Amino acid sequence: MSRPDAADNSPKARRVTFKSWATFVLRWTIAIVGIGWVVANTPLYNTVTRVDPATGRPQKMTLAEEVPDDFRTVKVIDPATKRTITLTRGELVNTPDTKWVEVREPSGWSRQRLLALDLTDDLKTVQSFLVENAGHKGEWVPPDRVKDYQLGVPYPLVDQGLIPMIRHADRTFLWCAILVFPVTFLLTGLRWHLLLTALEIRIGAAKAFVINMVGAFYNTFMPGSTGGDVLKAYYAAKLAPNHRTRAVMSVIVDLAIGLVALIILGGTMAAYMALKPHAPDDPVARKCAQVAIGALVIIVGIVLGLVVFYTPLLRRITLLDFVLRKLPMQAQVQRAVETMEIYRRRPGLVLGTLILTFPVHMTVVFSAMCAGMAFGLPLTAGYYWVVVPVVVLAGSIPISPQGAGVMEFFAILLTRKQGCTVSQAFALTMSIRLVQIFWNLWGGIFVMRGGYHAPTEKEQHEELDAPDAAEQPKPLPATAATTTLAAAGDAPQPQQPAPAT
Repeated sequence: MSRPDAADNSPKARRVTFKSWATFVLRWTIAIVGIGWVVANTPLYNTVTRVDPATGRPQKMTLAEEVPDDFRTVKVIDPATKRTITLTRGELVNTPDTKWVEVREPSGWSRQRLLALDLTDDLKTVQSFLVENAGHKGEWVPPDRVKDYQLGVPYPLVDQGLIPMIRHADRTFLWCAILVFPVTFLLTGLRWHLLLTALEIRIGAAKAFVINMVGAFYNTFMPGSTGGDVLKAYYAAKLAPNHRTRAVMSVIVDLAIGLVALIILGGTMAAYMALKPHAPDDPVARKCAQVAIGALVIIVGIVLGLVVFYTPLLRRITLLDFVLRKLPMQAQVQRAVETMEIYRRRPGLVLGTLILTFPVHMTVVFSAMCAGMAFGLPLTAGYYWVVVPVVVLAGSIPISPQGAGVMEFFAILLTRKQGCTVSQAFALTMSIRLVQIFWNLWGGIFVMRGGYHAPTEKEQHEELDAPDAAEQPKPLPATAATTTLAAAGDAPQPQQPAPAT
């Protein structure tokens, strides 16, 4: 079996190299486009919106100075002349919470784009609507000409900018968001150690924690094919040559348990927010119901998949056995199935690791909530338990480095109906990301002291694709590709001592 490396110019190696580069470029393109859009729509300083007298359309203007909530006049910078002018509160308009409305015309009802709103000072009542007419100019229409409109979440007159938000952030909440986060590394290291021990891989809790931190470090700085999980699998296999496949599977199961717990936590909190008493048209409850239903569908799908996998008859009916027999590297496939069978015989341990994962995600949510409170986001404490799990789950999808652009998209989608601006949603996602990166950097200490380098693609293939040193697996039977060798799986296997860090 050929290995792609610098000296291999075979067509297969060239295809692998092209695929790696294409994946790398695609991921960074998604990140750049996503972050670029967010930055373009994120004001650095506080802005207000007035109606341009020439076009009748909304015009964003930057404040020349900060104003109190009960301001009567405001000084702004004219984007055309760059001079400071003074506007009254009555000249300002509010950002709309929807894009389209039905307007009554002499010929009947017409669907028109909503450009702005004129709200009362208490932000509870719409006095008039600014819509786009046939000439693409703004036209004010009274509420009695708009069909079935209900104000969802009103936006304030002042759109808070990123720099004032950071300048006036509550330092106590920010420090709390930072200092509570290391709990996640301690618990995830312990979880992986338990999963390894169940497979008779005894590298020690300290070593598991170190490799977990090293993986976190490389997951931050290696956005290409060598991510943190791949590196964890590589060093786990290297430290347990008698059970390479089991070591790799422990990383996959560890990742899966983390994702399942995240979905359960987010779905449960979303269901609670949707079912508790609320107004009939509460947008928060509606969005939470959608999140809860999505989480339930995913969990049901996972349960059904496990039932099929662990039921021989269902494996044959669903052709899963046939698919497994057609996979390459049959020795590793059988060992992977045997590993899953070992975990099936240890349901208490697997359930324990799942329960252990909830405090991990709860810590992340609490950290994000502290950051959001520091920046003054208009979210209730309970809604963070819906938004943050969804945002973190979206960021874990490996389509861009550190979930750049993807996390921002979901944060804006889930918080804009609660009155959050783009800059506030951006501050929330960046606080989640930067706090994690800050603590990931500490993994660099173990990288330098322990000599953990990022393996090349050739080293990954040589280590992860190699057969287990002390086991020579039998070929899969044609009738039941996933039948396991219970005796061999239960018997303790000799382990090579882990090198000292």
